[in-house]
Amino acid sequence: MPYYKGVLDDLTDAGHADQAQDAARRLLSLRHKLSKEVPPRNVMSSVLIATWNLREFGADHKFGKRLDESLLYIAEIVSHFDLVALQEINQNLDNLQRLIRMLGGWWEYLVTDVTLGTSGNSERIAFVYDGRKVRFDHLAGELALPPVKGKAVRQPARSPFICAFKVGWRRLSLCSVHIYYGESKPNDPIRVEEIRAVSQALAARNERRQNVADGEPESVVLLGDFNIFSKAGDKTSAALAENSFVVPDALKKLTARDRTVSGSDVEPPADEDATGTNLERSKHFDQIAFHDPKGQLKASCGGVFDFQAAIYGPREAERYRGAMERSAPDKVKNATSKKELERLYQSWRTFQVSDHLPLWVELKTDFANNYLASVMHGKKRLPATRTATRRLAAASPVETPPPIANAPPGKRRSGKKT
Repeated sequence: MPYYKGVLDDLTDAGHADQAQDAARRLLSLRHKLSKEVPPRNVMSSVLIATWNLREFGADHKFGKRLDESLLYIAEIVSHFDLVALQEINQNLDNLQRLIRMLGGWWEYLVTDVTLGTSGNSERIAFVYDGRKVRFDHLAGELALPPVKGKAVRQPARSPFICAFKVGWRRLSLCSVHIYYGESKPNDPIRVEEIRAVSQALAARNERRQNVADGEPESVVLLGDFNIFSKAGDKTSAALAENSFVVPDALKKLTARDRTVSGSDVEPPADEDATGTNLERSKHFDQIAFHDPKGQLKASCGGVFDFQAAIYGPREAERYRGAMERSAPDKVKNATSKKELERLYQSWRTFQVSDHLPLWVELKTDFANNYLASVMHGKKRLPATRTATRRLAAASPVETPPPIANAPPGKRRSGKKT
């Protein structure tokens, strides 16, 4: 669990005891909602993977500073997963490093350098993970698209980030992306081509690896902000399928009924197909897809976590007035009417947490019983070749990590930057 005491004590000591009480209440509500909608984390049997675009995380110049309590809400959500891909990390790493400190010294992060050029928008991509359970498996890099027929191709606006991780018996390559947005409509041609080219390059790379023991994982998870506008009929979504990337059934089958909303401030969508990952649940911007020729990746469950019932609901400007005054006093002062304050709040809240919702899946990681049973029945026989030996070694489980629950906060480890 995140370390709450420092943030809440600081609020109280600064004369904002009422706002500390509000933050504590919201954290309790957030924890309750997470416990209902996200499976509990465990040490050995599964891994919870999420992707989340944190709007301009580290850039505090547009709508004021990200408050410590907002970082605490983000930490609470992240702490319910094992491994999270984060997009829109700013050149300024202050927010990310504060987030890691709140999560505890056992949390690690890997982050790219800033993508250069105007289209890069001074952004990085990061992975954060619980180091007691997840291991960085010594492979990291930013994807550069190869030439096609000897001709250079347009590189992604923001470099995709590939890292290998090991959890129990499972070894995975995760590629996190923030795809070009372009025009605010489906099927922007540059966006479609970027997804097609990235997924094609990753698929070709992974196909070559299937019969070669080169030390890399054989399964690829492509995840991140794809800027997909709809489930069906969007060419950006179709480009994934064309290159044998499969969205797990757990995410395909989501309906609006999967979104449990409590309280009067957040209304369930009228449209049963409103299952997107933006705050309005109308756009399917974020996605998780597998390139898995051997069928090793099975998502037992997955979903979109809508935090708006617990924090920063769509019509709560008055409730957050004090927080807005601490974050962006000049903007609040200039909002002279209730309507102007509400308009300010609608943008401000997205810069406190995000305008995206986390998307997640749970993957099985413990295959010991199946493997031992197959050997016992004589169905698992590996030829005595170097290739087979290396594959078996790559699949060996890591030693049992220390318990995940109730660990005391520790000294933060330094992040790794590629």
